[in-house]
Amino acid sequence: MKDVFPVHYDIEFEPDFKKFTFRGKEKVSIKISRTTSKIVLHSAELEIKQCKIEHNGKEIKPKIVLNSKTEELTLVLPQKISGTAVLSIDFIGHLNDKLVGFYRSKYQYKGKEKHLATTQFEAADARRAFPCWDEPEAKATFDVSLLVDNNHTAISNMPVISKKKVGQKTLYKFDTTPIMSTYLLYLAVGEFESISGKSGKTLIRVITTQGKKNQGKLSLEFTKQFLSYFEKYFKIAYPLPKLDMIAIPDFASGAMENWGAITFRETILLYDPKTSSTETKQHIAEVIAHEIAHQWFGNLVTMKWWNDLWLNESFATFMATKAVDTLYPEWDFWDQFLISEMTGGLSLDSLKSSHPIDVPVKSPSDVRQIFDEISYNKGGCVLMMLENFIGEDNFRKGLHGYLKKHEYANATTEDLWNSLGSISRQPVRQMMNTWVRQIGYPVIETEIKDSKLKLSQKRFLLESNGKIKQGNWIIPLSVRMGNKVVTKLMKGQMTIPYNADWFKVNDGQKGFFRVKYDQIALDSLGRLIEEKTISNVDRWSIHHDLFALCISNQISFRDYLDFVKHYEDEDDYVVLSDIIGSLNFFYTALSKEEFWQEIKEFNQDFFNKIFARLGWDAIKGEKSTTALLRGQVISSLGRLEDEKIIAEAKSRFSNMLKTGQLNPDLRGPVYSIIAWSGDSTTYQKILGLYRKAPTQEEMVRLLSSLANFQDKKLLTKTLSFTLSKEVRTQNLFQPIARMVTNPHGKELVWPWIKQNWKGIVSRFGVGNPLLNRIVGSVSIEADLEKEKEIKIFFTRHHVPGTEMKLAQTLERIRIHARFIQNVRKEFS
Repeated sequence: MKDVFPVHYDIEFEPDFKKFTFRGKEKVSIKISRTTSKIVLHSAELEIKQCKIEHNGKEIKPKIVLNSKTEELTLVLPQKISGTAVLSIDFIGHLNDKLVGFYRSKYQYKGKEKHLATTQFEAADARRAFPCWDEPEAKATFDVSLLVDNNHTAISNMPVISKKKVGQKTLYKFDTTPIMSTYLLYLAVGEFESISGKSGKTLIRVITTQGKKNQGKLSLEFTKQFLSYFEKYFKIAYPLPKLDMIAIPDFASGAMENWGAITFRETILLYDPKTSSTETKQHIAEVIAHEIAHQWFGNLVTMKWWNDLWLNESFATFMATKAVDTLYPEWDFWDQFLISEMTGGLSLDSLKSSHPIDVPVKSPSDVRQIFDEISYNKGGCVLMMLENFIGEDNFRKGLHGYLKKHEYANATTEDLWNSLGSISRQPVRQMMNTWVRQIGYPVIETEIKDSKLKLSQKRFLLESNGKIKQGNWIIPLSVRMGNKVVTKLMKGQMTIPYNADWFKVNDGQKGFFRVKYDQIALDSLGRLIEEKTISNVDRWSIHHDLFALCISNQISFRDYLDFVKHYEDEDDYVVLSDIIGSLNFFYTALSKEEFWQEIKEFNQDFFNKIFARLGWDAIKGEKSTTALLRGQVISSLGRLEDEKIIAEAKSRFSNMLKTGQLNPDLRGPVYSIIAWSGDSTTYQKILGLYRKAPTQEEMVRLLSSLANFQDKKLLTKTLSFTLSKEVRTQNLFQPIARMVTNPHGKELVWPWIKQNWKGIVSRFGVGNPLLNRIVGSVSIEADLEKEKEIKIFFTRHHVPGTEMKLAQTLERIRIHARFIQNVRKEFS
């Protein structure tokens, strides 16, 4: 801890919606552990109007030094002080539109433009709202007051304890918070409405802008259920008297776990039964569970420093899946975990430019870069692997001990390993450090020789040229041999006695690694896939690993396609979703090749067999995942120009224009197909629907479909529209993400980014996580000359916080280029 640190903040804010500024004044009680003549804290984009320090009954006026690069405020004192003191600062800030710090959000109500003010402080943006020690370990208590216009309501982490008129305004005072980090503080001012309920003694509110509170009913029920679940699971009561779930029109990430006042994008909190899809319903549940899990993992116990961000995010990812699966087992959420989490984790960590879970962090821009598939997805998968290794009961007891020991304080990864290791009496630290501290993951290669199964490991990489550190992992291994499962802790190489007809490594896909089988073993597994002798999860993992081996040129593309034929009678969502995603990737990536027609026909044949079993309409009693699969297959067949699918989509779209009726699960696919087969008249129809869309969910669907036309002029129009005021900054990425998967649009994206880079950066602002998504979108490119051009461009137009994403993007371009070169040789 530093020599000077805060104990308590007493802060008042007064936002001005005419000037989009805010006035603030704070009194910070500080402790000075070592005599000093200067105090250093964080401040960014704030104008300091006045500053004084009260120490031993005397008032000291410091010299103020602001450093905009380091975002530090240094107070130089005329004398040395120690012990305790009170620091008073008056300041002015800007209610920005960059979705960070204390910012403004715009929306329409009854034809009028309105604004609200809200905050997003993680990772290091509390300093944009008030001068503070903006680091996780600098925990303090907070007394917050908000002086607001009489027509506005104020919200913070704690309940309101007093409310009084001050001239033309109202002063809201909130109860004192528990001791917590600055990034978890929350402020909101606006014209809100809410619905409420209770979970035990805890008041729960779903808060929205005017006219939307009834769309919060589903989220209110989910919140009650998940709060109760986690209190029972952790055996620690939720410590605050209230929990607000707040829908914000403009929001950079999906949601934010501010203690007692969780914020969400509207699409992730609001649900309209008439227009919201099955996917949206399940996503709302998962994100609510994720954010509520943070109230213990992250808020009650906080990482000491950002290198342990994964202690927050991986746990929330893992625990959310556990909670949703417990309460809604019919959703098969652990199976869906493979798609939502393991796929992204394995993909990013197969790059040389990935990073370890426990990663060195020096600056705010470093922190912002690691909110990615390693800190969330890989970490969540590694925890699943660990729980499977030590057992659910030991895992739960270890977590309880860890949370109790470090509550209202900070902890490190080592603290967690100590707790889980002492309960389970297993080598947790030794094993887990190989997964958390080193980059990448292994591929296990198999060989049968002399009635023995030989297993060896090496680091799996999609791009294997050049010298690279191989790594060595302690792997909790499970191998199914017929009806028997062998479990071992694998270090380096391993040999297992073998006397069965077949084997499958990584039984149940609990381990975070890939497997490469020889041809004989693969042929055996192909037959088992056809017979469905092995589980859906194991059928998923065999395909998933083969796809990665194909992209990395370790097996041929033709061999991959031949193996996929084993799945022609597959009926499981998680397996088919993975295959559909892979075949669609090849359809887009190889769209300029002479043999594209052959790939197109393969996809048509495969997808039609799935569609024949599903049809257009839901059957009573079918699983919710069937609705997800139906949407994927119909969208894919539309892009493959299936005439019957296109005709039916047009019929349903036409009927919707007349009646307003269309199954929410089919809206996305139908809009996508209408665009694909449409012209400029169709474009105007979709644009008109977008402008009148009643919910943000519907707006995003329609906006994405504008990137699905085949006409390049219309696609160029969509790119221009993306930067207009009609598209919220938070949604700007949606049409770009869709366009890079459009064979007719993918080549337009990079020139557009290059031409509009200044405007894009200006729109997002430095430090906005959405900027990295734009950089990452060009990874679909597959041209080594283009890779050089992109590298030079971003070197010349460098934005702090994009370095890691750029390296990963360039690596993916090289991988795609070499993959296509190899496929060309196969087909020549």
